[in-house]
Parts: sequence; C-alpha cells; structure tokens
Amino acid sequence: IGPKATEVATALNLDTVEDLANYKYFKWARALATLAETEVAGDRPEGSMMNVNKMVDKAYETKTLKEIVEAPAAALQGLSDAAGELLDDLGVKTIGELATFKYCRWAEAIVVAAQYEEVGTEAERKVAREQKALQ
Repeated sequence: IGPKATEVATALNLDTVEDLANYKYFKWARALATLAETEVAGDRPEGSMMNVNKMVDKAYETKTLKEIVEAPAAALQGLSDAAGELLDDLGVKTIGELATFKYCRWAEAIVVAAQYEEVGTEAERKVAREQKALQ
C-alpha cells in the first residue's frame, strides 16, 4: 500500500490482509452506510427500539444514520482521535469514507476469494486429478 499506509496499519494493529478485511471499524462503517441508504427522513416509527448507540460516541447517538455517515471516522465508539488522524492521513475523513475505503474492500474481497482458492500450481492440480482418475 505504501510507506504511510504501512505505518498506519502498524499503528492500528493491522498485521495481515485478513486483519484489514475484518477491521471492526470498517465493518461498522459499512453497516452504518448500508443502513443509511435505506433511511427515509422523518419516517422512524414512534417507539422504535433499534439503535446504533454502541457503535458511535455519545454525541452521535441521537443523529440520523445519514448524519452519522457524514461524521468524522473518530465518531465511531472506541476509535481514538489519534487513529482518526491516521485514517485522515490516508484520505479517510468520514465514517462513509471508511465504509468505502478501497484497501479495506480489496482486503475483504481477497479474504472471501481465498476461501475458494485451489491449492498448488496448475501442474500439481493436474497430477492430482490424474491420480484421482486412476483410483
């Protein structure tokens, strides 16, 4: 990703592609952004119980999902201001930008695709298929 991104990943304790794919704050940001797409202004039923209070800092608990997505990344509960500044250095200023951060999305895609990867080279797989056919 580059020296700056490597520095940020180290500071955020993201050691592997899988760590980046499963970065809690990326997952939260994606969930919030996806839910914000469904939000209709002023259409929250009276007495609704669902909330995202454990995902966001206290100051954002009463905000709409669309407002939360536009909030600084550090508005995610537990993401420090220092971590927010590190993300900012990578161009990730808001929760919405974290939700679509290409490196997290690429890492997530790699992790999913790896579950369906065949092991070995094509030549090794060919030998294995031929041996299986002889059995």
